[in-house]
Amino acid sequence: MIMKKNMMACVLLALAGVLMPVGSSASDGFADESRNTVRILEGDNSDPSIVRYGDAYYLVHSSFVYTPGLVVYKSYDLVNWTYCSTALNHFAGDVWAPDIVVHNERFYIYFPTLSSHGKTSMVTWADSPEGPWSEPVDLNVGGIDPEHVVDGDGRRWLLMSSGDMYPLTADGCKISGKPVSVYKGWPIPEDWDIESFSMEGLNVKKVGDYYYMFAAEGGTAGPPTSHMVVEARSKSVFGPWENAPFNPLLRTQSRDERWWSKGHGSVVDTPDGRLFMIFHAYENGFQTLGRQTLLRELELKDGWLRLKDGDISLPSPAVKKVWGIGDFVWQTCRENDIRERFDIKPGKIVVKSKGKSPAEGSPLLARTSAHKYEIEACLTLKGDGASAGLVAYYDERFHFGYGFSRDGLLRYRRGQVSRAVSKCSEACRTGRLWLRMRSDHDVLSAWYSADGKTWHKFPWGFEVSGVHHNTVYGFLSLRPGLYAGGDGEVEVTDFKLIVTD
Repeated sequence: MIMKKNMMACVLLALAGVLMPVGSSASDGFADESRNTVRILEGDNSDPSIVRYGDAYYLVHSSFVYTPGLVVYKSYDLVNWTYCSTALNHFAGDVWAPDIVVHNERFYIYFPTLSSHGKTSMVTWADSPEGPWSEPVDLNVGGIDPEHVVDGDGRRWLLMSSGDMYPLTADGCKISGKPVSVYKGWPIPEDWDIESFSMEGLNVKKVGDYYYMFAAEGGTAGPPTSHMVVEARSKSVFGPWENAPFNPLLRTQSRDERWWSKGHGSVVDTPDGRLFMIFHAYENGFQTLGRQTLLRELELKDGWLRLKDGDISLPSPAVKKVWGIGDFVWQTCRENDIRERFDIKPGKIVVKSKGKSPAEGSPLLARTSAHKYEIEACLTLKGDGASAGLVAYYDERFHFGYGFSRDGLLRYRRGQVSRAVSKCSEACRTGRLWLRMRSDHDVLSAWYSADGKTWHKFPWGFEVSGVHHNTVYGFLSLRPGLYAGGDGEVEVTDFKLIVTD
């Protein structure tokens, strides 16, 4: 009997080895996608759109309610990106999935927006990706996720998420006629766990004799297996479009994978003919970080574009552990123009106070993909009524943080402000305090100091792992930031974000 039990145990262990995803470990349970998947940029960068011009690549994302909006990034190797320009310096509403293209040596970004005037699609253009970008032009067409398409005769079209394609004028800045329906999507099996059908984010790429269509389906949130990229091909942009027999091209198959809700693919080629798909996904266990930008290599096989197995033919991105003021593309939430309240210089930030809490005045927001990090700064109050703090900010409804005024310590939580006595009462009265906030796997804690050397812990803590789109909606992420409240200004020096993963 003992021998039979031992034999059965060996069989079970062998089966476990067979069933374990390649590259995973029993300790984390996640499939190892590090060989074929590269994460680029920091934090929440969803709905990516990419274009190559010469030997340089340009990338934009949804900016939603953040200002400045439509940040353009530049890269020469697809993995290391730097700030290039911003196409929207003023708040233009809730800006969703854009499309960046080059046509006749001019750059265009097509984007949908929702504002007090309703939903519409717009375009902005520039003769250089560094800008300046034009004022947005209203195309007066609803729908979402506009995609610029050029047909075989060189005519320009705007393909919407509905699969309808609108003719554009030669300058690409006006709808010139009625739409043509060209694509209806790929039917998702009824028994799959998805959020909804939600066809969106269409992307068209010409490779050889075929146009290839890539469409996001399944819903951008919901179950981990919901979002996906499906593929179709045609020899004309007008169809008929043949869906790939192996659809979906890209999808999270199990909640045990590292990346959830993979979707919204945009395809780009390299000067030497390689093909890559850039897309977004949530990191398993860290949905608070938002939808991050990922990269997979493609190959042409039997007339279809497929995900390439094995090691990706790109270098690893540079890893940065300490970030200073000049390392971020700073943004605000629903502020008209970031320059109205925030004076950002390499060694110092001056913030004009607004509101009694982060519910009434946007913090200045950074981004990170770190599971564990600290932000630290010296905050000096300018004005008797000013207050300041460090926060983790989702939006006006959901934010958490630590601050001080001349009267003592402050806690920010969902529009509420609590108070406590400071052990550095003299430093508070003089209006200068060092603050440090730690996020450790979505558990927040903080410290304060009169000199940046001797630290005291705030008497409060938070657990914020539930603050993400699936639970509170908004398509946003929990971002570290600097808040200034009350009346006056706050001077920020010695700022740094330290990744401690």
